[in-house]
Amino acid sequence: MEWLRVLGLFGFFIGFSGAQTSLSPSHSPSYLISAPKVLRHGIPTCLSVTILGDTPVLVVSEILNTNTSLSKTQSIIPGGATEMQELPAVPASDMSYWHPYQLVIKGYEGDNMVFSNSTFLRFSPTSSSTFIQTDKANYKPGQAVRIRVVSIHTDGRPLNSTVDIVIKDPRGNMIRQWLAVDSVLGIVSKEFQLSHNPPLGIWTIMTTVDDTTKERHFHVSHYVLPIFEVRVDVPKVVLQDEPFSGTVHAHYMYGKPVSGYMNITYTHFFHGISVHYNDGHKIDGTTDFTFALPEDKDYKRSSDYMYQYYEGYGGNEYVYITVSVTDDFTGLTYHCNASVTLVKCQYNLAFHGYPSIIRPSLNFSAQVKVSTYDDSPLSVEDQGKMLHLTVTQKRMSPWSWREEVFDFMVPRVQNWSKELAPSEIPVIEIIHPVPADGVVRFNIQLSSDVATLNIEARFEDAHKGLQLYNTYSSPSNSYIQLHSRGEPEIGVPLQLTVLSNFPLMSFHYLVMARGQLLMLGTESSGSFSLIPEHSWAPEACVLVYCVRPDGEIVNDALRVPVHQVLRNTVSLQWSQHTVSPGEEVDLEVSVSEPGSVVGILVVDKATRQPEADNDITNEKVLDELALYSMGGDSMDMENMGDPYSVFMGANLMVLTDATLHQRRNLRPEFPGEIAMLNDNKGDLMYDEDPVVRQYFPETWLWMDTDLGGFTEKSFPVTAPDSITSWVATAFVMSETLGLGIVNAPVELTVFQDFFIALNLPAYIIRGELLILKVNLFNYLDEDLEVMVTVAESESFEFVFPDSEGLSMASKRTVTVWSQNGTTVFFPIRPTALGEIPLSVKAISSYSSDAVYKTILVKPEGVEQSFTQTLFLELPPSPSSISKEISFTFPTDVVLGSERLQLTAVGDLLGPSITGLESLIQMPYGCGEQNMINFAPNIYILRYLKNIGQDDAATRERAISFMVQGYERELSYQREDGSFSAFGDSDTSGSTWLTAFVLRCFLQARAFISIDSVVLDRAAMWLTAYQDLSGQFQEPGRVIHTELQGGLDGPVSLTAYVLMALMEDDHVRTTYATQVSLARSFLEAKVDGGISSDYSLCLVTYALSLAGSAKATAAMNELLGRAVEEDGVPMWGGSSDEGLTESWQPRSTDIEMAGYVLLSLKRLFRLEQGLLLMKWLSLQRSHLGGYGSTQVSLTCSSGGIRLHAGQPNGAAVV
Repeated sequence: MEWLRVLGLFGFFIGFSGAQTSLSPSHSPSYLISAPKVLRHGIPTCLSVTILGDTPVLVVSEILNTNTSLSKTQSIIPGGATEMQELPAVPASDMSYWHPYQLVIKGYEGDNMVFSNSTFLRFSPTSSSTFIQTDKANYKPGQAVRIRVVSIHTDGRPLNSTVDIVIKDPRGNMIRQWLAVDSVLGIVSKEFQLSHNPPLGIWTIMTTVDDTTKERHFHVSHYVLPIFEVRVDVPKVVLQDEPFSGTVHAHYMYGKPVSGYMNITYTHFFHGISVHYNDGHKIDGTTDFTFALPEDKDYKRSSDYMYQYYEGYGGNEYVYITVSVTDDFTGLTYHCNASVTLVKCQYNLAFHGYPSIIRPSLNFSAQVKVSTYDDSPLSVEDQGKMLHLTVTQKRMSPWSWREEVFDFMVPRVQNWSKELAPSEIPVIEIIHPVPADGVVRFNIQLSSDVATLNIEARFEDAHKGLQLYNTYSSPSNSYIQLHSRGEPEIGVPLQLTVLSNFPLMSFHYLVMARGQLLMLGTESSGSFSLIPEHSWAPEACVLVYCVRPDGEIVNDALRVPVHQVLRNTVSLQWSQHTVSPGEEVDLEVSVSEPGSVVGILVVDKATRQPEADNDITNEKVLDELALYSMGGDSMDMENMGDPYSVFMGANLMVLTDATLHQRRNLRPEFPGEIAMLNDNKGDLMYDEDPVVRQYFPETWLWMDTDLGGFTEKSFPVTAPDSITSWVATAFVMSETLGLGIVNAPVELTVFQDFFIALNLPAYIIRGELLILKVNLFNYLDEDLEVMVTVAESESFEFVFPDSEGLSMASKRTVTVWSQNGTTVFFPIRPTALGEIPLSVKAISSYSSDAVYKTILVKPEGVEQSFTQTLFLELPPSPSSISKEISFTFPTDVVLGSERLQLTAVGDLLGPSITGLESLIQMPYGCGEQNMINFAPNIYILRYLKNIGQDDAATRERAISFMVQGYERELSYQREDGSFSAFGDSDTSGSTWLTAFVLRCFLQARAFISIDSVVLDRAAMWLTAYQDLSGQFQEPGRVIHTELQGGLDGPVSLTAYVLMALMEDDHVRTTYATQVSLARSFLEAKVDGGISSDYSLCLVTYALSLAGSAKATAAMNELLGRAVEEDGVPMWGGSSDEGLTESWQPRSTDIEMAGYVLLSLKRLFRLEQGLLLMKWLSLQRSHLGGYGSTQVSLTCSSGGIRLHAGQPNGAAVV
């Protein structure tokens, strides 16, 4: 069977080959049309049309999709000429991976069609490039992530298209999205806030522009910025038996040297063995080192080695260097690495500038570059030495192919040695002096029957071999060869020469770059010139061809590398190199074209780690644009050496009635350059009241600015207070010149000769001891006597042992030596709560500094809160009313933690609205707690929208809370799609919590982006826990049972899940069977009687949502059980029970009233609902909620839905 498969494959190749090879025409050939193989969105398709006869022809070109015309053009092409046709870009709506696109060409002389041909084109969506920039590569929880998306055409000009941006967390959940965002000159800038407890790990930014998606990643983690950096400078390559030297640099981010201890580990890798050597000594900013391998390299005798085997291991010998520097002052340690390759030979040889295809009887031109092992300039002595070349031509290829059945597929490797039959082609010896640049150019006249060319180069201890075995295939043994002279340069004529072994009267040429046809023409002279343009970069292909009188096409192609630069430029310059904290400084921007938009980023140097990939750099843009260049065919068909492959290698499809030869060649792919066995390559007084510093950002500037009619602009800014270096980068975009990137970042150092460094924890508990560590740095030339003062405050007390005998605990005098530092410790104990100030001042006779920071102090107890709410209803007369409130705190209250807030609002829902940010307070933590910061905002936004008061600021704030709550909750989604208090750490998901999350997420979709996959998985998991009776089971646990309110069994749980499934039409339809079962289960329970008032409240509301006729009966049963107090129906207990020991308001009876309120709204019984709403307004907590999450959600939802339908009123409070 395997042989049958091989034969089938071979048959396909033979068939394909035959289809592409035209036999000698029985008539004179009349046309040759070439077109790019790839069809790109938004880009016209240019064709090269050559009319081979003498008569002009009307050529009609058309792109079809299943007989539907998508693009069409026509023109009259003179006889003997080559001209370009441009087909309009295919509309975006007609482009797809799945559409077969057919190029159809027809030629007419008068009314007679003289030729017709067609081919298929491949669609590629990559007609533009998108770059994603973030202000940093790493973020801490709670920080803002700033994003820019820059889209350009293949020529670098802006792509003004809409952009979709999606943010995903490490689990792949969608956190935020912006859809169809309009760009300005191809630029979109967005920002979003991370929550204070986001999933840690690698986050993803996905952008989609014109159906092309691009990704960029960033990290979210808890980290501390480095205060100094370590760098090691070593040579990349050294001789194997020679010692090498290097330099280690250790400097603070503001440029001053680090004093400390340096440890260096050298690891020598050689043939799979690694041996370690250690060294260490002091360092003061910069130090040199030297390393030499020991003379005894018998590693088999050493006990300090290990064998390392890994797939793909090469024989390279190298030394891996790891440097660690520990700062004497701070005790911090940072690392860096480097690698040094060890080589055996002193010189390197390399072949350049040679054709990969042999063309017999023509000249073969190439270059050999002689260089030293470390690429240092050749010495005068080296330049007097000779390069020896030995050229051998053979009539045989090193590969022979047998044509017998089954055996022809197996290559027979000939013995490439002197045992071969002696060559009849004389061996050529060339001796050439080495010039100063080391480049030796040579020409070889090839024999007319050469099949293999072997060149061996020797110089001193270096050897290099080049072997070529692909010969251009021509039935008539006709060859042309294209050469260039000089280095290609944009705007400078490039001289080209065409040689042939037959009379060449004229030929045609094409220039392809970035997958598009750029130039074409016809020449009658063997020499011509072309002027490279920006569109040629980074590499163009110049292809020449002619058609012999017998109809055979003969061609050649030359790859022309063009140094690529972006046409647009932007430069940045600081008005000063070094400034003091808080000092004004100008950032000067210069661009090439008015009307440019410039994106500026300035960050703390400490955030720019070597592996960071967040910025848009010149290298990234050029590499991306290079993808549109040649590319070639996946089989590298140009190296197969026939006319058809030359066209294909230039990314061209050809339609012609001439003979386009393609040889059958199934031999495996081999490198064009085979190294010889002895190849050596790659063995590879002062003011006593200093200015206080208090502004310490990581990202300083993030600006998008339109320069308007100017090309230069200066931005005055104030330097932050951080003692560090700030790194500025920028890009520019303009309509004509497109994208440009600043050549190199520009740094601004913020520094002062004497300063304080103060580090604090995130928070402390009142009563805890805080060792305040004050670091003092002195870079003056004088030693300083410094008075360090920590400003006294009523918020903390100083703690010193009596033995110290300090009369002033807040002051210390220390000596700080010149160019050195010291540390002063102040033990303090906070006595107040909240953000307390820490102000530290250091005064000397020469210099001073002051730093102000705050630290959060939390109370040592457990926070409790209670609310008394008064409902004041103004009668027609008198026009004012007043009431007194008395309140007593518990006896065990933590002194100083008491707070009182009085709010009067002319709106029943006022306290809920004003408490938007903290409607319900509970510590952040598990998946249940997290919903506190999420769910209430849904109802608030609904309410504000319904009454027309959803101002932008409030809406933005609420949505921000919702996005953060959504992001955090996804951390607690389990692999099976359910949710639980601690995610995958729990043994099972929670039915109640999953239903709660599903219901809230479905409601939140009106305001924020919710990943539909998250919803689908949650709903699917829920329905898996429904039995045949219709009731839902709870396999998991609920930690905070107050979230469940009065949830007391399967009846309540089934009602709760039904509420979630009824929240969305799609979910309700998808799980119609489960919804019906749950409804029937609850209806049966109503008929049988439900003893629990709480369960009956939930069932009533669930059935009202499901449109059940039993909902009215359930409501009537509820109202019949109610006890009226002051005209308000109540369930669950008396209203005068007083305060509970926990100082929390009652929950279950309030929650039941909320569900009744929701049900009354659904059943259109609004008057009864208004009475309940007034009563509920008296039960709110201090934040406008109702004591627990579930109660607050229920009551807020009910009140908002009922109130939204009532007329607005006004009152002065």
